[in-house]
Amino acid sequence: MDLFSKITNDRWTCGLTDGACQTAGIDSLVEDPAHGAVAQFFGVVRNHNDGLIATAVDYDVHPGLATKALAQLCSDICTGYPVRLVIIHSRGLVRVGEASVVIAASSAHRKDALGAVSDAIDQLKIRVPIWKKELGLSEEPRWLDGHSLREDKK
Repeated sequence: MDLFSKITNDRWTCGLTDGACQTAGIDSLVEDPAHGAVAQFFGVVRNHNDGLIATAVDYDVHPGLATKALAQLCSDICTGYPVRLVIIHSRGLVRVGEASVVIAASSAHRKDALGAVSDAIDQLKIRVPIWKKELGLSEEPRWLDGHSLREDKK
């Protein structure tokens, strides 16, 4: 996968890509001969939101801050689970049916891989500064509500 911003270590890789995320082969990024489970999550742009038609989402990202937050998230997930992990998020335009985020984890057993992927997407939405502008058929673009990064706003 072509990443314009990336941080990696021996247990995880994270990064940002322009446009839609590639989903094919994401499992190969977490291969480990000691692991018998691979879990994957693809966040795909859907054709509606809050009763309005959507055609695409334009993701606005501060690369330095987002990559740093993704790296900390990966480190935290790998501290909590014995997994190999990859998290990739899109920047820019992603159309309906395309993936804007891909997450994969491998582990010796399924519970750790599934838990790591689930926790990773939940935490990504809270901790990583990525903003979404939804595009419709003819309406004005809509900035979507996100989560506060401030501790006192939780």
